[in-house]
Amino acid sequence: MTVLKPSHEHGWKSVTKGKLSSGFPFHPKLAEWLSTYTTIPKDSELEILEVSCGEVSCPTEETLIVWGKQEFRISRKKEMISKMDVDLSWKRFVEKS
Repeated sequence: MTVLKPSHEHGWKSVTKGKLSSGFPFHPKLAEWLSTYTTIPKDSELEILEVSCGEVSCPTEETLIVWGKQEFRISRKKEMISKMDVDLSWKRFVEKS
């Protein structure tokens, strides 16, 4: 029996750490939208992680926002996140919690 191995692996890469009040250098509106559409405490230390794959056949692009023991995932590259992405992803996060 042959065991298939994945052709490549994805790993989360830390992009930055900071607070909502400080904003994020890669996205001028993300901190504002997170403050408006989520209940993430404004004084929490956030870590932004990203995973993406350069292979054409693998469209994996996600952003992970971590604070405390919470993780909030948005299925878009950090620079491309829209207000709607934040709102819909947060609603999905709340439903799963």
